[in-house]
Amino acid sequence: MGTATVAALAVAAGSVAPAAASAGPDVEDLFAVVEQPDGELAVLHGMDAVEVAYDAALERTDAEVLSIEEDAPVTSLGTNDPLRGLQWALDRTSFEAAWTTTRGQGVVVAVIDTGVRGDHEDLAGNLVAGIDLVDGGDGRIDPAGHGTHVAGILGALAGNGRGIAGGAPGVRIMPVRVLDENGTGFSSDVAAGIIWAVDHGARVINLSLGGSSPSQGQLNAIRYAISKGAVVVAAAGNNGGPVVYPAAFDEVIAVSAVGSDLGLTSWSSRGPQVDLAAPGDAIASTYSGHAAQYGYMSGTSMATPYVSAAAALALAVNPKNGPAQVRDALERGAVDLGAPGKDSWYGAGLVDPRAAVNRALPPIGGSRGKGYWIVGAEGRVQAFGAARHFGDLAGRPLSAPIVAAAPTRTGNGYWLAGADGAVYAFGDARFHGSMAGRGLNARIVGMAATPTGNGYHLLGADGGVFSFGDARFYGSTGGMRLNAPVLDMTLSPTGRGYWFVGADGGVFSFGDARFRGSTGGMRLAAPVVSMTAAQDGRGYWMIARDGGVFAFPSTLPFHGSLPGLQGLYGLASMPAGMRVRALADGSGYYILAADGAVFAFGQAKFHGSASGTFPVDLMLVP
Repeated sequence: MGTATVAALAVAAGSVAPAAASAGPDVEDLFAVVEQPDGELAVLHGMDAVEVAYDAALERTDAEVLSIEEDAPVTSLGTNDPLRGLQWALDRTSFEAAWTTTRGQGVVVAVIDTGVRGDHEDLAGNLVAGIDLVDGGDGRIDPAGHGTHVAGILGALAGNGRGIAGGAPGVRIMPVRVLDENGTGFSSDVAAGIIWAVDHGARVINLSLGGSSPSQGQLNAIRYAISKGAVVVAAAGNNGGPVVYPAAFDEVIAVSAVGSDLGLTSWSSRGPQVDLAAPGDAIASTYSGHAAQYGYMSGTSMATPYVSAAAALALAVNPKNGPAQVRDALERGAVDLGAPGKDSWYGAGLVDPRAAVNRALPPIGGSRGKGYWIVGAEGRVQAFGAARHFGDLAGRPLSAPIVAAAPTRTGNGYWLAGADGAVYAFGDARFHGSMAGRGLNARIVGMAATPTGNGYHLLGADGGVFSFGDARFYGSTGGMRLNAPVLDMTLSPTGRGYWFVGADGGVFSFGDARFRGSTGGMRLAAPVVSMTAAQDGRGYWMIARDGGVFAFPSTLPFHGSLPGLQGLYGLASMPAGMRVRALADGSGYYILAADGAVFAFGQAKFHGSASGTFPVDLMLVP
């Protein structure tokens, strides 16, 4: 399923691989390039960049935002994989970003093909013994070259100073030779190869082969593989017409091929059986002429191992996932191409390994917690679990970005608060007043509703507290000189007091809220950004920007943190923390991260995460 151009590729000295993306952008790390009405360009950072982007989207400014993105380090040119610069497919997909979480370690992928050259410099370290059903042996020969090329796309070593980088450079490649030197073979050998591979530990089956007629024997073998927990991926075909078999079987993930413009190639097969698309045109990879040979090939055979690599990455982060869960992670995480939704050219869309990995991560938390809302800076509200959507501000002109929110006592409404003190009420939430249009000494950063649901407090960055409805004022730090700005507040169980926290972890207590401890005066790895309290008044938790959680007093249960989660799953990085919110009984809490992801700890039940927004607050259903 691939056309070869086997000319040796020259080493491109000085080419460089793009840096892997972080697990999630922090607002402070964003920058925008803005064109002013006079044509001059300006670079804005952090919240300034976000605010001008919102203003431009709402047509409240004549400035044009040319770009907004996460800042990233740059360095002098150089790479460990000399031919990386020729791999356009890695530039158009998120494999290298997914490597910050996993490279596929521990997953065996069977390449059922023409064999794989066993001593190739970019593959030998990742090969395990397979089987040769054509001439006998362990599959580590390849007189045709096709299987070696497929194997390199899938799992060539990365960072070894040689050749290319595979999509999942940490996997183990199992060569199963079922095709001869001409690239032809029999359905019986394909079926036998699938069964042998699964019986010997393969979790992904790569089938870069096919024919026009269905084989019941192949289908039986495929169903056996799936019953044993293996994911089966196959090439859609290169005839420009209907999808070939075995890709046309419903049980198989069928892959079409796109070019560097992400358009479907003219020769790629298409049809309702297509599940995903991947790069397949002019793909540089390993070849079998000698131990250091590389070449270009085109075909859905080349697209298929990119999807197999993404499946292996998804399995590596959660080996308990079955084929259905992996398929779901791949399809739901895909980048939609062509007509909206699934179509006959691209299926669910372009494979997005980073998104698939994120969706495949094992669930965290327990069974308590009805649901929650995630609020974005633009005023968008997303509901999860039993939370109902009662309206939001998405698409409406705002006087300032939304910074905080609070639910009503019934859970049938909520308030949103802007940085300028504006308050917006939805559902059964009643408007009790706001600070909009008044001169504030500092922007609003937090909000808390009273237990009755008939009032609320607004918190300023200087510790100023503004009370509305039946909310009572118990004190503030407004006018005081603080060591760090205030960032979040939470009420005592009675509502006759409150705490708020500063970026240095200093805690201020008012009314009947009892001081339980703080990190004020301690040297922190990252500033504190949020706090939440147990409703029985026994203490509170704080979260730092790096996701570290502090519990006060020491008898208050610690349920986990983002750095702890990172260590548990061997992840290279985690998104920054934004808010922490506890269950009513204190048996668990949620962390809202800067990329919209939600992490559940203790007995808190995970209901979903948001994406494509700048999250500012998390509200739990009462």
